[in-house]
Amino acid sequence: QVQGVRRCVEEIVFTFTYPRLDMEVSKHMNHLLKAPFCVHPKTGRVCVPIDPNNCEEFDPTAVPTLIQLLEELNREGFRSDVEGEWNKTSLGNAIKLFRSSFLQPLLKTCKEEMESSYNAKLQQSKNLLSW
Repeated sequence: QVQGVRRCVEEIVFTFTYPRLDMEVSKHMNHLLKAPFCVHPKTGRVCVPIDPNNCEEFDPTAVPTLIQLLEELNREGFRSDVEGEWNKTSLGNAIKLFRSSFLQPLLKTCKEEMESSYNAKLQQSKNLLSW
């Protein structure tokens, strides 16, 4: 009885609070707007990461467009192979946010996992060699 009620509550919570997958969005390649820095095919706007601490201030109409970025790069005579030139465009803040909130923590986690794995293997080999 209690188990059945608990299962019913779990199903209700799952149904109404968890994100739902949209089949059309999930299976078509032209719906990659969730990936950072993709370009919307109709508006030309670039998908930028949002700072969750300031999401109320986000204005989707203020994100740069592909044409705007091209104009900025052409106006300044930027070269695509020079590190940091994107920081001088209207996409600069989004790139900084992406690096600081996603890439750097990911790199830190990967390094920690590799070090932990290495230390565990090192300890294991020490244990095998100590007779």
